[in-house]
Amino acid sequence: MLIAPGSNFTRQSLELARLLGAELIDVERKIFPDGEMYVRLKRLPGGVDTVIVANSMYPNQDSSLLETLLLLNAAQRNGAKNIILVTPYLAYMRQDKIFLQGEAVSAEVVLNTLSHGVKKGIVVDIHNPSLLEAKPWINILVSDILVEEALKHVSKPVVIAPDKGALERAKHAAAKRGLDFDYLIKERDRVTGEVSIKPRNISVENRDVVIVDDIISTGGTLAEAARFLISQGARRVVVAATHGLLVGGALRKIRDAGISRVVLADTLGLIHEDPILEYVNIAPRLREVVEEVLSR
Repeated sequence: MLIAPGSNFTRQSLELARLLGAELIDVERKIFPDGEMYVRLKRLPGGVDTVIVANSMYPNQDSSLLETLLLLNAAQRNGAKNIILVTPYLAYMRQDKIFLQGEAVSAEVVLNTLSHGVKKGIVVDIHNPSLLEAKPWINILVSDILVEEALKHVSKPVVIAPDKGALERAKHAAAKRGLDFDYLIKERDRVTGEVSIKPRNISVENRDVVIVDDIISTGGTLAEAARFLISQGARRVVVAATHGLLVGGALRKIRDAGISRVVLADTLGLIHEDPILEYVNIAPRLREVVEEVLSR
C-alpha cells in the first residue's frame, strides 16, 4: 500500500502510513513562473493494489483542491489499481444548496469532481452528510473522541449542539457516555449574515457545557451560543469542534465569550498555537476506516 500526501496533510500522512504499515510516496511539487502547479509521484504505483491520496483542503482551498486532483490523476495514469481518497476537511461543503437565486452549489461540484476514478472517498465530519448519498464516500464522526478529551475539563456536563444541524454530532458524542444532550435554535439572516439564538427548554444552570460543532470559522455563532448558555447559568463552557479554521479574530471572540477550552481534531494543514486550544490526533480513526474499506 502506498500513500501520496498532499501539502496540507504531510505530517498526518506520515502517522497514517506508520499505523497502516504503508509506504509514503515522495511527491515532487513546484509552481511555474506563471503560477501553474506541477506534481510528480517519485514512486510509481504500478502493480500496487491500493494507493491512498491524502490531503486536507485548508488552508489555501483552491490550490489544495487542484493539488488533490493532480495527485489523483498521477496515481490513475501510473497504474494504481484502487484509489482511496482521504480528505479530512473538504472545502466548499457549506454551500450545499441554493440559498439565493443564481448561486452555484459548490459542494456538488467539488464532490462530483473528486469522485471520478476513486474507489472510496473518506471525509471527516462533513457539514451536510446527506450530500454523500449515492456517492462512493464515507463520513467519519469524531465528536465522540473530541468530547472524551473535553470531559477532562468539566464536571456534571451536558452536551449542546449550537443548532439542529449539529444535533447528530452531539448525540453521537453523548451516547457513548450516557450524557444529556440538546440543541439551540439558531437563525441566520441570509443577506446580512447576522445570527440570533433562541432558547430551548434545557437546563444548564450550575452545569458545565460542552458545545459540539463541525467547523469554527469566524467564531461568531459559537461565541453567541456560549454567551447565551452562560446567561442561563452554565458554570463553564468548553468546545469540541472538528475543524478549527479560526479566521477573522475567532480566538478573541471565543475568549471574550467566556469559553475556557477548545478541543479540535487534527484535520487541517495548520496548527494554531494558543493555550486555549487542544488538538486530537485522528489518524487512528482514519486507519480503522481505511482497513474496513480494504476488507470489503
